[in-house]
Amino acid sequence: MTTEEKMSRYAQLSFPVEAELGRCEKSVREILSLSPGSILTLPQPVGSKMTLYAGGASFCSGDMMRLGGVMAVRITGFESRKRSQ
Repeated sequence: MTTEEKMSRYAQLSFPVEAELGRCEKSVREILSLSPGSILTLPQPVGSKMTLYAGGASFCSGDMMRLGGVMAVRITGFESRKRSQ
């Protein structure tokens, strides 16, 4: 089987793609006081760089943006991984 045939065989697989918006640290007291309607602010502004993950592995980076009424990510680069021999 050629490399092209192998790639074609797996091209239809799907993986969950995740984009992490940001992280913050809160005390236990602050966490216990959260309720529906609470707002959790993150330090990253709209337009910040973020990493995207497919199947739990990072594969590219992008910029957070608004597109219409939804959040989106503009891909800015792909991670290069060296294959182990």
